[in-house]
Amino acid sequence: MRVQVLSDDVVNKIAAGEVVERPASVVRELLDNAVDAGGTDICVELEEGGQTLVRITDNGCGMSADDAVLAFERHATSKIRSADDLLTISTLGFRGEALSSIAAVAKVELCTRTAQSALGVRVRMDGGKLRDVNEVPCNCGTTVEVRHLFFNTPARKNFLKSARSEVQRIKAWISHTSLAHPAIRIRLICDGKEMLNLPAVGDAFARARSIFKGDLKCFTCPLGEVELSGALGHPGMAQFDVNAFVLLVNGRVVQDKMLLRAVKEGFDSTLKEREFPIGFLSVRLPACDVDVNVHPQKSEVRFRNGSRMFAVTRDAVLKTVRAMSGATRTESKLVGEFSKADSWRPQSDAFQQMSSAVVSQSYEQTGLFSQNLAYARTPELDDSPRMPRFSDLRYVGQVMRCYLIGEFEGALFVVDMHAAHERYNYNLIRRAFRQKRVESQQLLVPVVVELGAEGLLRCMERAEAFAAWGFEWEAMGEGALVVRALPAFLQASHAVDIVRDLAAMSETEIPSNALESAIDKIAARLACHASIRAGRELEREEAYALFEALDSTDFSAACPHGRPVMVRFSAAEVQAWFGRDR
Repeated sequence: MRVQVLSDDVVNKIAAGEVVERPASVVRELLDNAVDAGGTDICVELEEGGQTLVRITDNGCGMSADDAVLAFERHATSKIRSADDLLTISTLGFRGEALSSIAAVAKVELCTRTAQSALGVRVRMDGGKLRDVNEVPCNCGTTVEVRHLFFNTPARKNFLKSARSEVQRIKAWISHTSLAHPAIRIRLICDGKEMLNLPAVGDAFARARSIFKGDLKCFTCPLGEVELSGALGHPGMAQFDVNAFVLLVNGRVVQDKMLLRAVKEGFDSTLKEREFPIGFLSVRLPACDVDVNVHPQKSEVRFRNGSRMFAVTRDAVLKTVRAMSGATRTESKLVGEFSKADSWRPQSDAFQQMSSAVVSQSYEQTGLFSQNLAYARTPELDDSPRMPRFSDLRYVGQVMRCYLIGEFEGALFVVDMHAAHERYNYNLIRRAFRQKRVESQQLLVPVVVELGAEGLLRCMERAEAFAAWGFEWEAMGEGALVVRALPAFLQASHAVDIVRDLAAMSETEIPSNALESAIDKIAARLACHASIRAGRELEREEAYALFEALDSTDFSAACPHGRPVMVRFSAAEVQAWFGRDR
């Protein structure tokens, strides 16, 4: 077969295949152009999920007649002039592929007018071919209509999802990208029905509170030429959906596995393996330090210094998560700080008696973070109700032998005593191991644990490593283990459950001879066994002592598994339960 040059028609359709996957791709490209044009009011209209019609209207700068025609040529763009410009890209659209690629597989009409022109221009394209150009009256700005997507490539059309699925995809993407452009009003209308109306707001935090449900902890972190900001939901709000968390780099929605992993590590072991937090992270850095030209759809980026970005992202998120030191609120759109007012301190050792030896240990905070991490404050945040420290609560009592009821300034608080104690113990256990201060206790009577052949093999392979945690054991027979020593903070009565739990941890959780890499997971297991269990009735002094201990630790909003420690119910909510709001 002879080599031949492909026709322009085939070339354009191949290019369109890289840029235009579905209606959502069309919306993304055209909305980027509308933002770059300076639009402050953008409307997206769909029919049949965008398969029949995608119309995007903006009030931006518009184009001249010559530019409107030239914009449909391949690689025609106003954003770059030379190869050097690719190193400092600051706009969303820059490849010059969007209009030509879309026009190659659809019927497109563009109407545009600049403020200096009395009339606008209408350009119509049909399957990549220019149909006509006319002067028309129209508003200042640009409207692009894309009809019958993939009408000339039916095989591509067969791979499209349902209209409902496409609408949800587009709605999510518009919501996500609006976080980078809070000053722009964006609407989405589907088959004549308004599905989304995001008015212009003061900042990304205000936008986030209109998009994400529940409490959000907002932060800003200036680090020289790099600035991180974002809003994080409580670990208990996490979802099994990677799209629950939005990553923005220089105002662009991206998919970046490294950044996402840094965010998850910043949640400090409170997320399950396949869980993802709610919220967003925005990274602003010099354009020369990030390459956005690595993916046809501009959805991926590459950092000049990836390891530094990973570290600062993880640390900023961890600092913010650890500042979640109080209740998860049942009311949505409420974000607040916690009071630092003095409160009553119990003068007894009830909590030390109730807890294990680990509770009485005291360690300084690790100081992982720089002092220039500051939390963003907005009027909405400042108007939120004052939140208490745990020891500010007036203890009311215990219900279901598990939940501690407290009151503060007219609001009702419910504390999960096991989750609370588990979080406190987890922090101390993990810190003690990292500081090599784990004490071991010899058992007066060694404990025999039946594990089976596989469990015994795992424990014996890890025996030396677990000795650093205060464990001492040896094999007895084919499937049994003799435990002779435990960490001092664990009770001998729990030895069987603890060792079986550790033996069940798979190779992915604890790689052989790499115990230190699994500190968080092991500390979480041990903290669970060392903590008070549901079913125990606490004395009032013990409850207050637990509250005080929680105030002394660096993160107390969630247990190591991500479950909330405390939940808040406002007076209005309680009154509504009984119809007193009517």
